[in-house]
Order: sequence, then C-alpha cells, then structure tokens
Amino acid sequence: MQDIAFHETKMHGQIEFPYTVYKGDIPGFICSFPLHWHDEMELIFVKDGNGIVTVQATRFPVERGDIVIVPMQTVHAIERNDNCAMKYYNILFSLTVLDSADDICRKKYFKPLYHGEIEPMIYVPRGCELNKLLLPHMTTLIENRHNEHGNELLIKSALFAALHHIIAFSMPKSTANAVDASNYDKLKKLLLYVRQHYGERITVKTAADICAYSCSHFMKIFKSMTGQSFTEYIIDYRLNVAANALSLSSDRIIDIAFDCGFENLSYFSRAFFGKFGVTPSTYRKNAKTIE
Repeated sequence: MQDIAFHETKMHGQIEFPYTVYKGDIPGFICSFPLHWHDEMELIFVKDGNGIVTVQATRFPVERGDIVIVPMQTVHAIERNDNCAMKYYNILFSLTVLDSADDICRKKYFKPLYHGEIEPMIYVPRGCELNKLLLPHMTTLIENRHNEHGNELLIKSALFAALHHIIAFSMPKSTANAVDASNYDKLKKLLLYVRQHYGERITVKTAADICAYSCSHFMKIFKSMTGQSFTEYIIDYRLNVAANALSLSSDRIIDIAFDCGFENLSYFSRAFFGKFGVTPSTYRKNAKTIE
C-alpha cells in the first residue's frame, strides 16, 4: 500500500543547493495532499483553476494568481474545491541556500524566521500589494525551475527579493500563537502515528493519549487546529490512500478498502463516492485513462 508522508524527509533539490520547483495538478497528478509538513519554506503559486490550501487550521480557497506562503515545519494540505481542478507550482527551498554563518541577513532576517519569531502573511490573493511585489520574482523562479543553465545566482537573487517583501509584511508572533506551536508539535506526533497505523482501528482515546490530552480536550483542540474532527480526518486520510492505491495498483477494491482500515465495503464505497463523486471502480478506470 502506498504511503502518504506527513513529515517529508526527501531531499528537495541538491545538498549544495536545497531548492526546487514542482508542478502540481489536482486531480491530474494526485487527488490531494493531506496534512503534512517539511523543513523547507514553501511558496505556492496557483497557475490556473481553484482549490483549497489549508495552513495550520485555516482553509484558504485559492484561485488563479493567488500565492500561499508556508513557513518551515508548518502543517499544511492542498486539495480540490468541490469538483474543480487546479494547476499550481510549489517552490521549496531551505534558507541555507541563502544563509551565511555570521552575516547580517542571518542575524536580522533569517533567525526570526528559523525560530518562528515572526509570522509571514500566509494567504496572498491576486491583486493585493504583496502579491504584486512577489509576482515578478515568483515568475523568475518558475521560469528557471529546471536550473539547467548555471543560474543559481539568478535564483538566489529572486529568493532574496521575495524574502525581502515577505519579511516586510510579516508580524511579530503573538503569545497565543506560541501556545498553538506547542499544540502542533503534539499534532505532528499523532499524524506520524496515523501514517504508520491507518489500516488499524484508531480510537479517539488512542489519539488523545498520544497527544497527552483528555478525550474531550483532544477533540476540541484537534478540530481547532485542523478544521475537522479526528473521525472526519482519519476517514479522509484513508480515502486518499485508497484513491492512490486504486490509481497505482491492480489490487482488488475489497482488499484496498480493508488495507486502508475500512471494515465494510459498502460503507467504503459510499464514503468514497461522497468524497470523489465517483465509485472506486470508476475512479480507477478514469485514472488509467489519464495515464
């Protein structure tokens, strides 16, 4: 069964130049990217269509021209908006690509980002001032995404310029959000557990124990941090894993359903149709057609 990563540990770019650009297409490439995080900063640019980008607990309906800024190690997700499609670019980079050990940029600008002392503006809609400032640099990064012509200096210059504007529009982190950061650290432990055990029965009590909360407090905190109840989340995650398996394997539908933690095939089929608007067999057929 294919895994869906929560903490992405793959190398984005190269060790000596940790920067890369991915071209995304939902649902053409994948039905959705569930809640996950990585150590790199991410800039998402919507090329066409519309969808939903969730950062921490906030869901942002996005459309053509919008930009979303995802700070390092921040839990986020990308998904369809109803039956709409979305094409987008993910620009991922580590600040080490721009960082020098003791220069003024590290002390004055990068350190607050590393330590979460400032909060970038997350949703940057088309037409707003920051979007207009970022757009030329985003275009440069996307146009040079293959990094085939020794253009590291050009990429660095665009990243520096983009960060200049991002930091200029950032705000000091509030005390309330510092408490949220502690809650998200506990959430990440739970997400890792779900990744490893999604095919098994996972109760609210099990999830609450992992986060060191009472069941009632856990349910309240989880809903506030993700916008979903834990039950809704685990079903949604299992359906995403099942959809990937339908696309990439020839396993029987009943086996996929059971491997993903669904004990009843009829319930799996209804839930799958409710999320994707088609039956599992039709979804598989459509996926093979796209290939």
